Amino acid sequence: MRAEPLRFVTFEGSEGAGKSTQIHRLEARLLSLGEPVLTVREPGGTPLGERLRRLLKESSPELAISPESELFLFLASRAQVVRQAIQPALAKNSWVLSDRFSDSTLAYQGGGRGFSPDLLRSLNRITCAGLSPSLTFVLDLPLSEAGHRLTRRKAGSGQGDRIEEEPPEFFERVRDTYRDLARLEPERVRLIDASRPEDEVAAGIWEIVSRVFGL
Repeated sequence: MRAEPLRFVTFEGSEGAGKSTQIHRLEARLLSLGEPVLTVREPGGTPLGERLRRLLKESSPELAISPESELFLFLASRAQVVRQAIQPALAKNSWVLSDRFSDSTLAYQGGGRGFSPDLLRSLNRITCAGLSPSLTFVLDLPLSEAGHRLTRRKAGSGQGDRIEEEPPEFFERVRDTYRDLARLEPERVRLIDASRPEDEVAAGIWEIVSRVFGL
């Protein structure tokens, strides 16, 4: 008898791809079925993680964060959310939906910043306590469309974001790394065309989730 997959689903992609929208739509769909769901985000998901998130997101010349410091701050947030939130929820057979997880490190600190993928995988194993998602959605969007979405979002919020200020070449490398991950692990990592209408994207995600988990 095949073991049931761990009910741990992660959402990945570049800025502006619509991760937050789609993760909340999946959360609502599962809750409507009476399923227990924990939704977390990275960085964040715990009191410590949310403090680290503010540091990592802040766009300020007085707060220059080196690539090495950035890497370990992200990992610290993940180590905390795994142990304080994700593992306890999974132990209770709850669904866990995470807005980013270990693949973000490979894409942003590996593809984007140039750290060794082997080093990052070793650090991820320690940080995640060996935990890996059963299913990962990479919301893929051309950089031109992502840029338009970010411009609209920034105009609405009036807030800057340190990562969003990186040059286009950085996000090209991030996107290429995500697409490589989807090619290397096609059963776990599903590439989703995020340029489609929101309802179509949500329907495609639900079809995959329901098939993988037998809903």
